[in-house]
Amino acid sequence: MAWGTTSSAPASTEAPKPSYGQDYYTNLFNDNLAQSVSVRMALVGRENTAKTGLAASLLADEIEAGKEVYVIDIDNSAKATLDFLYPGKSNIKVLPIHDETDESIFNEDNTINYVALTDKVNWFVNILAEKCKEKDHNIGGVIFDGGSTYLKWCEHAMRASLYRRGIIDDEGDSFNQKEWRERNRIFREAISRIHSLRVSKVFYTFHLKPIKEYIDDGGGRKVLASVGERPEWEKGTMRHFTQQIFLTRYMRKGDMAAGVKADKNLKDGEWAIKAEIEEMKGLHMEHLGTTHTILSVEGGKAKWSGLPFLKWD
Repeated sequence: MAWGTTSSAPASTEAPKPSYGQDYYTNLFNDNLAQSVSVRMALVGRENTAKTGLAASLLADEIEAGKEVYVIDIDNSAKATLDFLYPGKSNIKVLPIHDETDESIFNEDNTINYVALTDKVNWFVNILAEKCKEKDHNIGGVIFDGGSTYLKWCEHAMRASLYRRGIIDDEGDSFNQKEWRERNRIFREAISRIHSLRVSKVFYTFHLKPIKEYIDDGGGRKVLASVGERPEWEKGTMRHFTQQIFLTRYMRKGDMAAGVKADKNLKDGEWAIKAEIEEMKGLHMEHLGTTHTILSVEGGKAKWSGLPFLKWD
């Protein structure tokens, strides 16, 4: 049964709930002592800033050792990157969510059913959770690729729910601020479940969105302008992360509108992607606040550097 739905079966047909007692919780307590949760990392940046590639490179040891890496592909773009970085690696399991061959995610009029999309994510997370409970599982890591897109899906699912319940007359209508709790609930449930998976390394990717404020245009008028950027996630999302890395593209001449910063050390036609370590709890905290070039293109040739010093063995 998908999350957020209710069963229509009468109570008398439901199986009795198991009894949880001292033995159950003692075993659970001892089992949890053995769990190793090292990495819950957010990779944040504009489009095409190597977020997925960096996540995969930080799982390189697991991939080369034959461990399974599952990618919940919200943005529908992970496979091309992973096939390029790790060709022929069948232990990388890409799970596309918006799959045109999946009839369950479309309405009768062939429009996208966002409630079904978010339910599909939750089903896949449930299946992963069951796999991770197996004592000898071979899962080395999980990548949730497209957290910002998923937040938008949650908003669409919320609007569809409000429409069905008669709270709004059209899915584009405005509504009371408190109704946003429904979007946040759907989003938080998936993020929290992924965070709690019994696997040592989990990576999330998110986009940036502009911060807009009214500023004085110098002539006494207030105009709406972009004054910076922030991660496109629900405000309580940060508590799930033990590491945050922000990724930015650099060229000789910057382009603020495109999110490209200037680096006068680069020549015309050259560019680089740099990683700024914004949060690093526990191991490697000495790198907090440092910036590193992970990818550069010079003389028409690409050079991948990654962040090889980040190891959690």
